[in-house]
Amino acid sequence: MNNKRVIIDRDLEVIIVEIKQYHTYRNLLEGIPNSKLNKIILERTVSDAKELFNLQNIHLIEPILTPIEYEGNYPFGNTESLPEITCLAELKCHSAFKNEEMDYSGLGLVWFQENYAFPIEKAINDFIKTIPYRKICEEFSYSDM
Repeated sequence: MNNKRVIIDRDLEVIIVEIKQYHTYRNLLEGIPNSKLNKIILERTVSDAKELFNLQNIHLIEPILTPIEYEGNYPFGNTESLPEITCLAELKCHSAFKNEEMDYSGLGLVWFQENYAFPIEKAINDFIKTIPYRKICEEFSYSDM
């Protein structure tokens, strides 16, 4: 793997066409990260990736949530945090797998990790290798451009 390519679907090398990264709680001005906020962040991030990459198929790698100690009942749900950095990536392969009339394929990917990529954290990279890209990717024709 290099910074422009990842292995996905066990053995398929794909290109990272674009990557966007930012602090997960960059817009949190007050309060504590919590389950309600995290649900909003996950939904919004997938929606943002669809718009950013002009793709419908976005694969979210479910993040590990870290509990935050809080005395009493927090009014907005369980206090817990997502990893520090949100990562959105557009993946592309110069092959199509479902329709031989298509020329290439693409997939959006969203994950969370503690530091900015690169590198992609090992646990995330290991998980990326298991994503069934060939089954869930979108396929395109150069004539549609």
